[in-house]
This record gives sequence, structure tokens and C-alpha cells, in this order.
Amino acid sequence: MLYNKAMQPDGAARRRWSTLRYAASGMRFPQPEPIVLMKSILCALPFLVLPLGTLAQEPPLPIIDMHLHARDAPDPERELPPKLCLPITVYGVVDPQCADPLVAPATDVAMVERTAEILKRRNVFGVISDDSLETVRRFQEAAPGRLIPAYELKLDRKSLSPEGLRRHLEAGDFEVLGEIGVQYAGIAPDDERLEPYWELAEELDIPVALHLGEGYPGAPYLGSPDYRVRLGSPLLLEEVLVRHPDLRLYVMHYGSPLVDEMIGVMSTYPQVYIDIGGNTWPYPREFFYAQLRKFIDAGFGKRILFGSDQMLWPELIEISIEIIEQAPFLSEEQKRDILYNNAARFLRLSKGEIARHHGK
Repeated sequence: MLYNKAMQPDGAARRRWSTLRYAASGMRFPQPEPIVLMKSILCALPFLVLPLGTLAQEPPLPIIDMHLHARDAPDPERELPPKLCLPITVYGVVDPQCADPLVAPATDVAMVERTAEILKRRNVFGVISDDSLETVRRFQEAAPGRLIPAYELKLDRKSLSPEGLRRHLEAGDFEVLGEIGVQYAGIAPDDERLEPYWELAEELDIPVALHLGEGYPGAPYLGSPDYRVRLGSPLLLEEVLVRHPDLRLYVMHYGSPLVDEMIGVMSTYPQVYIDIGGNTWPYPREFFYAQLRKFIDAGFGKRILFGSDQMLWPELIEISIEIIEQAPFLSEEQKRDILYNNAARFLRLSKGEIARHHGK
């Protein structure tokens, strides 16, 4: 509750305050009847507890999730199973069996509501992608002012042409290009079919998010027959980066498991950032920590972006946050860089936007 002029005490209330002040000081003062004193205390209580109520409403420090998906509730006939056990390298994704699985929401409404509740409670802002603007907007409307719309490019029959995407970008419908998930279609980042999209992103100076890394266990057998691990090599980015030096690119999944190759690319091309979405939770925690520490030890702590890659399970947002918060080798400054500061710089957020995120 906010304090305002209508709540200021009148003359009688000020006299009651005097009673309380003298009583607390031990000075002699004509003692009122007990019932009068009780009324005075009750009248004063709202003013005494106001600061505590105000402090309780302080938001947690903001987080920017650069790897969110706008997804409908799963269709068992065409989606991954709605149950997930962590880590998935141990349990797989086909009928996983564990004591406490994550269960995807059963309806589209529940998917949006559960996602929005976590974003608001943890003060998360982020980039959310899909190839359907309608779906993206449902999530935006449920969490106003928190989500930047991104276009998910698959290079399939439904994908927007470069000209169609330009119209949406110039209209402000989408502000980020990505996730570019063409690895699942058997397409490398230096494939000529992507060249018009790289040119467009560089011309319009928009952020670009590219998937390079592992797919889900069994991907070639479970709906992505053209997925290949080798197409996730960061070295396949080199010619793209040479042709487009002003591309604002971040690599989702950081090219895992090819961490050394990713470090080589980041060393040579200082404009490249990485995000950790979909790497925090699929593996045992110590394996992820070992990968993350390599980037930190290589000096790239200012170019690591937080991401959850929550897909069908909104709880993965919070799980991913906690994995970073609990990393024993990260300083508090490094944690804040990963969780917020690096993304704020990469996205070129204004001072006003940053202040708003911090509740100021």
C-alpha cells in the first residue's frame, strides 16, 4: 500500500501520536483510560506498519531470459512427451521415469498463465520466439512489458520470405530474428539459403539468435530426421561473420559440446555472444558447470547471456535461474552479468528501461 495525503493524521490522530511518544519516553503524562489508549494504538497501527509493507513489495533483481519459446500445450501425436525428467541425458525423452517429473500444462491457457506467473514472480524479462505472431502475442499480453517478440526461422514451407520478414520487422511485430533452428532441418549456418536473412538482419541492425548445439536425445528418430550434430559446429559460422561483420549475433547453446571451437570463434570475432539456454538442465549439473567455467576462465564472462529454453515446461525458467545462482565458482558480479547485465548491453536497453526493470 502506498502512502498518500489522504492518509495523513488529523488533529485527533496527532494527539494520539503524542500519547504514544510520551509513553515510550517514560515522561509523566496524564494517563488515558485503558479503552482510550487501545483505540489510540489501533488508529496508529497502519502508520507503524506502512514501511514494512512497502519493503515487502520490493521486486527481486531483474533477469533477462534470452531463450524463451511461445508454445501451445503439447499435442501427444506430434510433440515431445509432456513429461520431463532431469537430466535428460540420463532419462531420455521417451516415457521418462523418475520420482518427480516436470509435467507440461494440459491447455494453451495454462501454458501461458504458468509462464507469466513465473516471469512476474521472479522479475524476468526476455526474448520470446515462435513462427506464429499470434502465439507470441498471447504470451506478451499475459506479461505486459516483459517480452520482446522474436521470429523463429526454420526454413520450412511456412517460413516467411526475407521480404515478408522485413515487413514484420519494420512494423515492429518482431524485434529479434531467432531462434534460427535450421540445424534441425539439416542446414548449416553458412548455407546460401540463409544469406538473405543475414543481410537483412545486418541492414536493420537487429539481434540474431542462432541454434548451434545438441538436439534432444533421439532427434533424428523423433521428428527431426535431418538433424546432424556436425552442423552445430561454431566453425561453420566463420564465413558468415567475415561477410557480415556488423551482425549482432548470439549463439544459442554455445555450440555445445564443441566448447573449444566456440571459444576460438569468440576470440577471433569479438561481436559474438553466447547463451546458455537448454544447457543448464539437460546434463548433470557438474558437466554444465565445467563447460560454463571454460568460458569464464577464457575471459568471456561479459559475453554470456542467460537463457532457459523452457519449451513446454515453464518451471525450467526457475530451475535454470537457480543453477546460475548456485554456481559455486561464480562471483556475485559474474552472476549478475550472466543473469542481466550482459543482455542489457547486448540488447542496447536504455537507462529508462533498465531503471524500470529495477522497479525505479
